[in-house]
Amino acid sequence: MASFEKRGKKWRAVVSVTGNKGIRKKISKTFDTKKEASAWSIEQENKSNNGYDVFSSKILYSDYYIKWVETYKRPIIRESTYIRYKSWIKNVQNLFAGIRLDQLTNYRIQQLINQYGETHTLKSTQGFLVSVRSSLKDALLDGYIDKDIFSRVRANSHFETHKSENYLSAEEFERLQTFLYENQNQMVQNSKLLMVLIALETGARLGEIFALRTSDIQPNKIIIDESYSASSHEYTAPKTNSSIRSVSISQKLNSAIENYIKNTAKTDLLFKPQYRANVGHTLETILKHAGVHQIRFHGLRHSHVSYLLHKGVDIAYISKRVGHSNTTITLQVYAHLLKEKEQAQDALVLDILSNH
Repeated sequence: MASFEKRGKKWRAVVSVTGNKGIRKKISKTFDTKKEASAWSIEQENKSNNGYDVFSSKILYSDYYIKWVETYKRPIIRESTYIRYKSWIKNVQNLFAGIRLDQLTNYRIQQLINQYGETHTLKSTQGFLVSVRSSLKDALLDGYIDKDIFSRVRANSHFETHKSENYLSAEEFERLQTFLYENQNQMVQNSKLLMVLIALETGARLGEIFALRTSDIQPNKIIIDESYSASSHEYTAPKTNSSIRSVSISQKLNSAIENYIKNTAKTDLLFKPQYRANVGHTLETILKHAGVHQIRFHGLRHSHVSYLLHKGVDIAYISKRVGHSNTTITLQVYAHLLKEKEQAQDALVLDILSNH
C-alpha cells in the first residue's frame, strides 16, 4: 500500500515495490496535488505487479546491452559474429552514452538511429538496429522496461555508397577473364590470380574460396560447403543451407585449377590462409593490369551476377548458383542491375516499335 504525506503545499507519495531479486524497496516522489501523487503510486504498483523492475531500469542502456550480448548472444553465435557484436557494443557506448534504460523513448532511439545512419550504409544501419531492437525486446520481457519503445523505430541512411559501381560491365568482365587466362602460367606463383578467376566465374564469396579443398574440385564443378573467417581464423559450415551448393564451372577453369593443384604443395586446402587486405591489394594490381576499373573483391561476385543477367540467364538459376535461399534476396541485392536491364529492354522495345 502507498502512503501519502503532506509537506507544506506539496504531497509526497511513498510506494513499496519489489525488484527482480525479490527485495522490496521504497520509492517516493513529490507532487502538487494528492490526486497526482495517488495516480503515480497506482501506476508504480501496477508496474511492479506486472514484473517491471524500477531499480534495474536505472542502469545505463550500454551496460545492459553488454550484459545482454554476453548472456543471450555469445553462447549461441559464431566467433566471427561475436566480433560484429563487439563493434556494435562500441557503437552503443558512443551513441547511447549516459542514457539509462528508463530514459529511452521511441523518439529518442529513432534520433540516435538516424544519427548512426548518417555515417553508415542502410544495410549496416539495419543490422545494428536489429540488435538494438532484440536487446530491448528482452529488456521488456525481463521487466527492465515497461512498454514497447522499439518496434516503430526504422532504419534509414543517407550515407552515399558506390555499391552500384562495385561490379564490372560485360565488356570489362570479358577483358578481365581473358587477362587471367593469358596469365594462367603465373597462378602457381601467384595463387591470387586463380582466386580472382574462381570468384569471377562462380560468384563465390572470398571466405568460401579460402575454405576450398582439393576434394571440392570435381569434373566441371566445385563443391562449396565451408567458409573461412579471417577474423576468427575458423573454418565453419556456411550460415544457411542454401550456401552449401555445387557450382558448375567451365572446362577452362577446371583445367586451370587442376594445373594449379598439380604444381603446388600437396595440401588439403587449395589456398593457404591469408589476410583479406593482402588479397585486396593484389586484386587492385590485377585490375589495373587488366585495364578495368577498380572494384572490391566482393565486386567480383556482383560482376558474376551482372554478367549472367546481361546474358539473359534466369534469375532463379542465378539465385541458386550464388547461394541465396530464394530469389527475393537476389532481387533485393541486385535491384539496381535489374533496373538497368529493364531500362535497356525498354529502349530495345521502343527501337523495335519505331522501325516497323
